[in-house]
Amino acid sequence: MKSSSSFNKAELYDSIIQPLAAGHKIQTSLPFHKWVEESRLVIGRKMFTFERHEYLRTPYEDDHPYQVHMKGVQLGLTTKAMLRVIFKARFKAYEGILYFFPSRTDVSDLSRARFNPLVKRNPETIGRWVTDTDQTNLKMIADTPVYFRGMKSAIGVQSAPGDYIVFDELDLANQSTVDVAMDRLDHAEEGGEIEMLSKPSLPDYGIAKAFLQTDQRYWLLKCPACNSWHNLVDEFPKCFVKSNGDVIRACVKCGKELNPAIGQWVAKKPSITEKRGYQYSQFYAQFPRTHPKILLDKFRNGQFLKNFYNQHAGLPYIESENRLSVEEVLALCGDEGITSSDIAPCFMGVDQGKDLHVVIGKDDKAKAGKIIHLEIYKDWNELDGLMKNFNITRAVVDAQPEMRNARAFAERFKGRVFLNFYREHQKGQYKWNEEDLTVSCNRTESLDASHNEIKFGQVTLPRKSADVVQTFAEHLHNVGKKLEEDEETGSKRYVYVKLGEDHFRHAYNYEAMARQHASGLLYPELL
Repeated sequence: MKSSSSFNKAELYDSIIQPLAAGHKIQTSLPFHKWVEESRLVIGRKMFTFERHEYLRTPYEDDHPYQVHMKGVQLGLTTKAMLRVIFKARFKAYEGILYFFPSRTDVSDLSRARFNPLVKRNPETIGRWVTDTDQTNLKMIADTPVYFRGMKSAIGVQSAPGDYIVFDELDLANQSTVDVAMDRLDHAEEGGEIEMLSKPSLPDYGIAKAFLQTDQRYWLLKCPACNSWHNLVDEFPKCFVKSNGDVIRACVKCGKELNPAIGQWVAKKPSITEKRGYQYSQFYAQFPRTHPKILLDKFRNGQFLKNFYNQHAGLPYIESENRLSVEEVLALCGDEGITSSDIAPCFMGVDQGKDLHVVIGKDDKAKAGKIIHLEIYKDWNELDGLMKNFNITRAVVDAQPEMRNARAFAERFKGRVFLNFYREHQKGQYKWNEEDLTVSCNRTESLDASHNEIKFGQVTLPRKSADVVQTFAEHLHNVGKKLEEDEETGSKRYVYVKLGEDHFRHAYNYEAMARQHASGLLYPELL
């Protein structure tokens, strides 16, 4: 690599900077990582260098059009994303670039605290390219507009097209808007580029879910003594060893100290080529705050394990009480199979999707309830037979998306079938409306109630020999609870999020609502 001292600055000015000042779209023979080094950019208050950031060199060299970066905090990935956006805006024939952050507040913070200082500290390079628009959410880099947008609303996501899209802090964003944002690439002649980066939160969610669809690259360290390779993320905490009153990163085979600068990115799934993924951890970061002793002490404290895994290890994590495992659901299976009828008063829950997922249960003297029927149906009319065969006294059905069919079903069994609506701000008891055949509830409180039935073994399930019982358990596993913060008020609340197919989870919740009503349990928060 050509050193900074040997680089011809006059050549850089004549071939790149001067044409940029004139607003011309030009090409450069320098790849992105070379341009960053040779331009001698000031990042923060220091000159950019890969020294002590050796793990970043390969990601900077990587020009794959679809990149996913699952990371711990303060590891330099937002800086990389911003520089790559600036580089692509200047040297690629893009109509527009979209940089998404979770909220408008995050966009404002990024623009004022990160992007604007980057421009001011590099006036002879980046500063020459950027036109002041007097807007925090729009920057003109030469003749390419770069839009900074929040992702709380689909309207803001749809407002501008882009050839290159960056999702920063993906896990904090409204996940339903991600697909809408991806549609912005539809017009791109060459398919466009996508870059995702975020601290992970839950397994199978956000950046963790996206990372699993990539080739999954990890930074492996080579032992200088025995030449073995080590993934500190997999080997933690065994790889952090006390030595002479300190803690070192150690080879788990021979015990010699590992140098975090001597490593190599290795793909766990090399056969996947269409999506590139990197996992970053503070375990090999070389800063005082990421010293092995400090990280090991935080881990052993154990009070904030979720924060430790998300922020320091760069891994998704969820407390066991906030997600049902497949095993603990199946542990509730009894000896009886799935029945096709029952004369006792029964209760039914129906969740809509491509098909109708149905859960039927009844009271159990020993427990809160007993699930006796699980099935997937194609047609609403099939539910009519279930109402008769199982003597359904109360059923709750998902009101969306086919409200017309759901309401017609409720009209056929007036007073016994109710359309459910989740209400974000409703608190306390379910609100049953006999006149318009609806029931409303707080989504989190309601799901808490049925979650606790499983968690504390208060229901019995059919024996697990049937495939549908396994599917039921997987759907219950595919929902987890996470903490969210309101961008306007700063208030925090727990919400259940989808981590995979979850139709039976909601069908079971609806069955529990109907059963709890019959039992006089109107306050789910007491369950």
